[in-house]
Amino acid sequence: MAIALKLGQKFMLRRQHKEATVELAKLNREMALRMITLAHETGEVKPLIDAVNALRSSEELYSQDTVQIDNARIQKKLGDVLLSVGKNENNIAAIDAAISAYRGAITIASMLGAQNLRMEARKSYALALNYVGKSERTQKFSLMGAA
Repeated sequence: MAIALKLGQKFMLRRQHKEATVELAKLNREMALRMITLAHETGEVKPLIDAVNALRSSEELYSQDTVQIDNARIQKKLGDVLLSVGKNENNIAAIDAAISAYRGAITIASMLGAQNLRMEARKSYALALNYVGKSERTQKFSLMGAA
């Protein structure tokens, strides 16, 4: 009986953890959307960069059954806006944030098997890297060297 009770508690804790993870992802997505609205109202780039960071911060908690495709779409759109701002205003911080947003979109789209979104994000990612004088090939090597 004690074993069954422990298993029941373990199952309950796992379920609570999963629910908390889903809630955290929703909160991060909501915060990102509010930051996007703030950026639109103020014309500032920093809230967009903060939105990317908010979405990326909860990626380590994602699993296939808790992550939502909307997170990938939002990150792709953020990347597009930041890349455009970065190119138009020669703002490297915006382009770096776009690169991060595209990486997040690629990761989530890959997890969920959303191949079209993944390919769109990869193309945009390569464009952003190219704009700052990097390539996917050099990016991979620099990441491997850091490991």
